[in-house]
Amino acid sequence: MADPETGMVDKAAYVLHSLVGIAEGRSAAVEEGGIPVLVEMVEVGSPRQKEIATLSLLQICEDSAAYRTMVAREGAIPPLVALSQSSSARPKLKTKAEALIEMLRQPRSASLRARPTAVVAAE
Repeated sequence: MADPETGMVDKAAYVLHSLVGIAEGRSAAVEEGGIPVLVEMVEVGSPRQKEIATLSLLQICEDSAAYRTMVAREGAIPPLVALSQSSSARPKLKTKAEALIEMLRQPRSASLRARPTAVVAAE
């Protein structure tokens, strides 16, 4: 997928998107280095690749704070913000990018909210 000259990027992205639709597929995609590839696609891919990559990352992050942290650390937020503000992106894609940005910010905000509760409970 990292070689756009082969013409297989769209097909591989679609297969990966189908794969991350199931729990075992998400785990395998993450373990095999799929997150950096998907983030790169959001950043420099064609409009269709950006859409597929965003939807795939959204599925990967939905149920896993650990995966959200991995995606955020890979640098996904800046290209997602750019995508959400792009005049050429479809409205539905902008909405998905915004949802993913919010999701990626959850682990940090959730841990900040948890601290005061833990302090109150400890007192």
